[in-house]
Amino acid sequence: MPYRLAMTAAALLIALLLSACASQIPQIIREAPADNPSLAQVREQATDYLGRQLRWGGSIIETANRADTTRLIVLGRPLNKDGKPGITDDSAGRFIAIVPEFLDPKVYAPDRRVTVTGTLLRTEAGQVGEYPYTYPVVQAKAWYLWPKVIERPYGYNDPWYDPWYDPWYHWPWWHDPWYPNAYPYHHHHRH
Repeated sequence: MPYRLAMTAAALLIALLLSACASQIPQIIREAPADNPSLAQVREQATDYLGRQLRWGGSIIETANRADTTRLIVLGRPLNKDGKPGITDDSAGRFIAIVPEFLDPKVYAPDRRVTVTGTLLRTEAGQVGEYPYTYPVVQAKAWYLWPKVIERPYGYNDPWYDPWYDPWYHWPWWHDPWYPNAYPYHHHHRH
């Protein structure tokens, strides 16, 4: 009975922690507008979507501050159900988000993931290297900088993980006649 009670308490705690994490993400970021156009659709026919509400996200390429706004250039990524950009090589292109306040470029740094909701304002001609590029420009209403992803070695989150553990170290070599002295309790008897 105590085991079942402990498991129920643990499950309840996990559910509370997950709901607390989800509640920190603003609803406007978690829920896409109805009929949210994709970045690919807008890049194909931007004039059809001017003034439209949308939710896009991806990895920050550049953060540039102006007098009263910040301009984010973002490499678009597919979003999961909570609006979080995936860690993937898939991209429908780049877009510019105009944020109506100062964002520190050391915090909103390259490769950080961000999700933006707002209105499609216009397109803007630019370049990616030598390649001419047309950027959709979003007037941001809300934005969310996702926590940094910390790369950890495989198994690091396991509390019993030992990076120096060698599974062959404790192999029962005493059963192999070619390793007669490998195990200290193995004795050969000569007659």
